[in-house]
Amino acid sequence: MAKKLGVLLAVLLVLTLVGPLQAQEPVTFIWGAYTNPVQLYSAVVTDGVSFFVLEQGCESLLAFDGATTNVIPSLATELTANEDLTVWTAKLREGVTFHDGTPFNAEAVAFNFNVWRLTDHPLHFDSQVYEYYEYMFDGFDDASLIQSIDIVDEYTVRFNLSRPYVQMPNTLAMPMFEIHSPAALEKYGEDYGTPTVGYVCTGPYKFVEWVTDDHVTQDLWDGYWGEIEGNVERIIQRVIPDNAARFAALQAGAIHGKENATPEEIALIEASDDLYYILRPSLNVFYLAFNYRIKEFHDPLVRQAISLALNRQAYVDAFYVAAEVANTFLPPLMWGYNPDVPMPEYNPDKAVELLAQAGFPNGFSEVTVLPLDDAGNVMLDAEGEKIPLTLFWMPVTRPYNPDGEGIGQAMAADLAAIGINVQLENAGDWATYLARRRTGDLIGLYQLGWTGDNGDPDNFSGYFFKNCNQPQEGYFNFPEICETLLQAGSLVNQADREPLYQQADAMLAETVGRITIAHSQVPLVFRSNVSGYIANPLGTELIRFVTVE
Repeated sequence: MAKKLGVLLAVLLVLTLVGPLQAQEPVTFIWGAYTNPVQLYSAVVTDGVSFFVLEQGCESLLAFDGATTNVIPSLATELTANEDLTVWTAKLREGVTFHDGTPFNAEAVAFNFNVWRLTDHPLHFDSQVYEYYEYMFDGFDDASLIQSIDIVDEYTVRFNLSRPYVQMPNTLAMPMFEIHSPAALEKYGEDYGTPTVGYVCTGPYKFVEWVTDDHVTQDLWDGYWGEIEGNVERIIQRVIPDNAARFAALQAGAIHGKENATPEEIALIEASDDLYYILRPSLNVFYLAFNYRIKEFHDPLVRQAISLALNRQAYVDAFYVAAEVANTFLPPLMWGYNPDVPMPEYNPDKAVELLAQAGFPNGFSEVTVLPLDDAGNVMLDAEGEKIPLTLFWMPVTRPYNPDGEGIGQAMAADLAAIGINVQLENAGDWATYLARRRTGDLIGLYQLGWTGDNGDPDNFSGYFFKNCNQPQEGYFNFPEICETLLQAGSLVNQADREPLYQQADAMLAETVGRITIAHSQVPLVFRSNVSGYIANPLGTELIRFVTVE
């Protein structure tokens, strides 16, 4: 007993000398986000905040390489096609498991794609909108570009398509088609991707927790198949909606990085030894859209007048760090861009003349909302309801729009100068804004933009304007543009496709179907103890390359 007591006293003495044992804190990278993720199930997500979380822990069959849009292997080590590009065969990486320990294999790949493409699949829920699958693969069920999926063997899967599809590698690299654990999808059903569940994938970081309006935490997963080039063991995406508060948190060291910075913040960053910024190459567009339920917007003179009234260069100078006025919808970095389309003109006097020609010599403050028929089409010849003209500004900072409310106020002032008076409206949070855009309920003028997803112009212009029967948003319907994009998307060779995208861009600019405002290079701001962040024009950026000293 005396010997045991002596040992115990010795242990207590050591603990007294060195203090209580402390668990070593993981190396943590904290990213400041302007809002919550919308969802954490890639197949039903369209927003960048959600994808920032998902890209750290989920993987697609292919991936984009570093700072480029070049496609490289990921969960698939090889992708080959038959001669007419209608059958694509993927060889899958062996020895990969999901975070729940279940195996990644051909069966898991087929399971994910079948959930997305088959509307009668028990896990294809009406409450979850598979927007990207519908667009990138032509729709669901028999209409789907993917007609069937063969499990050739445990690590080989074959996609049988209804037509040639040259974009298949770029599309399979998109984060919207990340592969999730079938077991987790079956276990959680409709709740998968919500704050209480999160996600279960194969990537280097696994979901830990999502506290709404506060943070999302992901921890390094020791079962990851690939290499971790940086030293980050924990990622926290902290929600700080206010732009100034987010920058203050960065200055104070409470976060390590954030997206976007005002010109005033850039001046402070350049004068600081603790902060620096890099620019993400521009592959985006910021635009002002017309909702074509408004009768007045069907008059090209009205659209042209509104376009002439907007001082785009002033917006670029006042609100952006690095941007250029957009002459077309496609950005200059995208192949298919048309440099011959003239830069939009700022000419309020000419705008007043066009308004007078359109029958509005004194401008207008009210517009006419046209009803919809049973198929959801605008009834052009029907009587409509008069409502005040509203300009909806984006409630969040986005790569292409650094200050929705500020630019909205500037736009409203420019329009008032030609006699068009708008009511500025905040349509709700980001998720609500996107939902109202999708359902056509932003009735008026509204801000929005786009960042390319896969480096192909079909994903850019085609996403919005290629569906002739069901316009993507705002009841946009210009058949000539649609037919040109359809033709471009049906061809195999880039050399044949490129002039058609240029033609479609020129037609969109000439008709003023949308008002393009700017293409921006997004500043990404970091503490000086952060290195290794690779800015990708698609925004597919991985923290596994980052080191925090």
